[in-house]
Amino acid sequence: MDKTLIVFGCTVAYIIITTVVGMWSLRKTKDTASFMTAKSQMSFWVVGLLLMSEFIGPGATVGTAQGAYEKGLAVAWNTSSLAIGYWIYAYFLAPKMNALGEYTISGALAKHYGTAVKMMVAVTMAIALTTVNVAVYTGGGAALGALLHISIETAIFIIAVCATLNVAFGGIRGVGVANIIHTSFKYMGLIVIAGTAWFIAQGKPMVLDKIPATHFSLFEGVGFSQLIAWLLANIGAIFSTQYVLQSISSLPTPADARKATILAGIAILPIGFLAAFIGVMAKGVFPDIKSVMALPAFFDLMDPWLVGIAASAMIAATFVTILACQLGATALIMKDFYTPLFKPNEKQSLWATRIVAVIIGFLPIPFALFVPGMIKTFFFARALRTIITMLLLFMIYAPHMASKTGGAIAMALTVAMTIIWATLGNPWGIDNIYVAIVIPAVVILIDHAYRRSRKKGEESVEESIKVDN
Repeated sequence: MDKTLIVFGCTVAYIIITTVVGMWSLRKTKDTASFMTAKSQMSFWVVGLLLMSEFIGPGATVGTAQGAYEKGLAVAWNTSSLAIGYWIYAYFLAPKMNALGEYTISGALAKHYGTAVKMMVAVTMAIALTTVNVAVYTGGGAALGALLHISIETAIFIIAVCATLNVAFGGIRGVGVANIIHTSFKYMGLIVIAGTAWFIAQGKPMVLDKIPATHFSLFEGVGFSQLIAWLLANIGAIFSTQYVLQSISSLPTPADARKATILAGIAILPIGFLAAFIGVMAKGVFPDIKSVMALPAFFDLMDPWLVGIAASAMIAATFVTILACQLGATALIMKDFYTPLFKPNEKQSLWATRIVAVIIGFLPIPFALFVPGMIKTFFFARALRTIITMLLLFMIYAPHMASKTGGAIAMALTVAMTIIWATLGNPWGIDNIYVAIVIPAVVILIDHAYRRSRKKGEESVEESIKVDN
């Protein structure tokens, strides 16, 4: 059978099957609550895979392989450091967030900071999630277009339609079931490609000689500042991502929330290293290709049926992130904007939720062809979410220091400065993630010091009045 036909058939079959499987949850998605959280309908094993899914899109596979081709194995940490973030989250936040009883990050923060911060957080998070999807549509469209020999525009439209059908009809349960399939294929595809790369390198010893020695280091090739920035950005993204909270909220107990988060860290740890290994091997096997082809270049050397699995894995990497981001953005728009404004009944709310999911699914299409490098785009979106993380940490661990006014000023100022800093290209080599961390902390601390000083001044005046009397 023709190789092209096999790959085409595998890819099309994969897209159809996973879309139908996700939509099948329509029969259990009968109200807004089951759409948003599917409370107690999923085990911590399923939720653990749900938690990791938002972070393992094309940037974690194709993007990491591309970076490793250029700089070495150390690029793996841009994805694998997410595991550290999940394990920290498991012990410091997951049980607390589950106990809050909120399924939106803005709603959780509103309990302490009030309505102004709630609205800013909702808008910022929706923008961050949509920004991620713009990048994923671009990368996924390029991959699907090459596999099916269609235009990128057509491929992006196919991805948008299939993802939107899954989310709009299946809700979080449909996304969860589909993402189990996507995650399984992602692992299979990466293992198949990494195994192919290993056997080729073993059969041709001169291949390894073409790879710089620093490419095999877990830390060289990438500056220490960049490694820390990746770690901080990943921790910040996990702590504040709408989809993470939504998944955590679907579990019945805080203990289950912790188990699911630990599992997510274990599951995501190998992803970055598998993709980076493929990129490093490609440096020796294909020394003259464009770095973005580091992972798909091995397709030409593989058995057609293995290429079919690998191709399905690339599609899985696209859908797994889109579904998570689309669901999260839908929850934010519905809970923080539509429902308070229109006060719909249950039937109206469920239909409105599905309509919003469709709009959010198609919104990234016009922007998808104008996105810069995938990793930069992903980490800018994570910087925006890190701002929210800083407010969240102050709310939980130093609530007396964070006021409504301080939180609102910190949120507005930091979003503006982070966008400006990223637009200027991170001046002096300072990543925008540091802006997202430092400014809210400084603003909240200044606000706290000012309020303390003012309170002491008022107490001093009252004391003076008492003495005079």
